Amino acid sequence: MPDTTPLTLAWRPFLDPLPLENHWLWLMIPLALAVALIYKAIKLPDLSQLPAQTLVLSSQIIAFMVLVAAALWILTEIA
Repeated sequence: MPDTTPLTLAWRPFLDPLPLENHWLWLMIPLALAVALIYKAIKLPDLSQLPAQTLVLSSQIIAFMVLVAAALWILTEIA
């Protein structure tokens, strides 16, 4: 009996995820940029300030996430 399994050449994201075990933390930067861009595009009355305000907000998001991660790491090391 011949094999009737179809040959799939497409990438199946949930079945065959990308091998990002060592690099997934770097995805925080484009995520923070996207969130900051969308938030500032909605909130700013004048979009001429959008690039600068996006960079400020995204750096604040990343800095806060790093501080929280450091605080949680310290908390788990003490306990």
